[in-house]
Amino acid sequence: MLDFEYTDDELLAAAELYPSTWIVKHAIKNEVGTPLDFTKRKFLVDMYNDMSPHQVMLKPPQIGATVMNTLKALYVAKKKKKQIIYTLPTQGDVQDMVGGSFNRIIAQNPVLLDWVKDKDTIEQKAVGDSMIFYRGTFTSKQAMMIPSGLNIHDEVDASDQDVITQYETRLQAQEDGGWRWYFSHPSLSGHGVDIYWQQSDKKEWHITCPHCGDEHYMTWPDSVDTERECFQCKACKAELPTEARINGRWIDKDGRVWDGTPLIGTFSGWHVSQLMLHNKTAKELINASNDPNKDKQYFYNYVLGLPYIGSDDRIEPDVVLRNCEDIVNPQTSRVIIGADTGHGIHFTLMNSDGVFYYEHATLAQYKDPYDRIEEMLKKFPRSIAMFDQGGDLIGVRKLQAKYPGRVFLCWYRKDRKTVDLATWGQHEEYGKVIIDRNRLMTLIVEQMRDTGRIRLNGSQEEWEEWASHFGYIYREQVKTKELKDKDDSSLYGTQYVWKRNGPDHFVHTLMYAYVGLQKFGGGEAAIVTGNSMFNVPTGMTTDQQNYIPPSAFSNPEYQVEL
Repeated sequence: MLDFEYTDDELLAAAELYPSTWIVKHAIKNEVGTPLDFTKRKFLVDMYNDMSPHQVMLKPPQIGATVMNTLKALYVAKKKKKQIIYTLPTQGDVQDMVGGSFNRIIAQNPVLLDWVKDKDTIEQKAVGDSMIFYRGTFTSKQAMMIPSGLNIHDEVDASDQDVITQYETRLQAQEDGGWRWYFSHPSLSGHGVDIYWQQSDKKEWHITCPHCGDEHYMTWPDSVDTERECFQCKACKAELPTEARINGRWIDKDGRVWDGTPLIGTFSGWHVSQLMLHNKTAKELINASNDPNKDKQYFYNYVLGLPYIGSDDRIEPDVVLRNCEDIVNPQTSRVIIGADTGHGIHFTLMNSDGVFYYEHATLAQYKDPYDRIEEMLKKFPRSIAMFDQGGDLIGVRKLQAKYPGRVFLCWYRKDRKTVDLATWGQHEEYGKVIIDRNRLMTLIVEQMRDTGRIRLNGSQEEWEEWASHFGYIYREQVKTKELKDKDDSSLYGTQYVWKRNGPDHFVHTLMYAYVGLQKFGGGEAAIVTGNSMFNVPTGMTTDQQNYIPPSAFSNPEYQVEL
């Protein structure tokens, strides 16, 4: 027993040290005037109190995250005296959030009315000596001149990812490197908020079964009995009472119990799902999973708070690595070099026996990375080099002049409704190739899924770096606004575009090499790629119908973002 007592003033002062106790002390209310209560949402306490510089949260909607983000932003601005940039996907979202939720929370709480001076300003709030700036990510230019000590990115997956990255430059003046917090319901694996989650300690809410004492975190479908329509212990299968789900603790991926100490040098990660919510029944979750009006991705993103891995919309590196055959390529048939420029040159070598070599030639290794490609052209006298058009064209032009007929420049174009995936230039346009980007990438991914169709000569360990680049590409459906008096585009099938959220250079090197092999590999190309997608050289011809006019290369149609 302690031999001293705290005074009332000391206890009140201590209550200001953590956001959760500050909320209790001041009886903080939400936007509709209801006092915040952690009794049935105990999982929120540690999340409120987390002051780690780098944070990430995967969440479904309706868990109180907007209120939490608002209050934490106000607390940090006032108590930590940090200037804050708070982003939402669009400026319309800013209007709705600040003009609605934020201002109403301020109005409900006297302590916040005293803190916040610019109550009627949508885009900025003066909080004590600090400022909070609210910005949409699709209007980046207005925020690029604002210095920041903390960037809070809400609804990351619906935001412009490039602009979110640009906001990091506003933190560079901070001695501690600046704080970054990311919150969102996820979308696809490897995209948006999931990128930061993968860099975190991945904390999950662990509950203890009152029947067998097993401690674990709840997952779908193991924690739900669909016949009894109840939550169950994953170990003994006994029905879990609501109290068991309420009373838990946060434990990270390495088994460490969260003690409230801010993490430095890594992301503090939190995952919330509807399995944890006291006001969600097992029957509601079962119905949500069987809802005919919602797809599987919706259930994963909006109910489980997890990124969705769609088999059609991405390919995992381990799937690519299944194509490895630990054999030596004889290198007797024509070699095709696929090269992607930028930050040095990434290149891949393939022939009719498989894909047998890759490398990233950098300026640190070579005075001119193009010298390394020339070494390959000399080593394989019959080889063909296929370059992307987005890099240093001077280097490509020199190689074209020195090795006539063996070096080609590839341009991407928007997909066309024809059987041709690539068009080869003739006459004055010889040396140029135009490729249907998204159709070819889809083809490559499908070929990789069909194990053995594109062979990787070597062990999985040898090809691990190369395969990792496939993990950074994902496919999204193109949503186009219907115009008056125009045909409904949905009648002509769904359109998709492949995007990237990390280095994907080796993907493109394979695409270029693949096109070259179809053209110059002759009948041998079918050995690698099979013969089910199209016959060699269908889609790769240079007949008059595929002739490329000189004007094509100044046409915006071919200026496709890589």
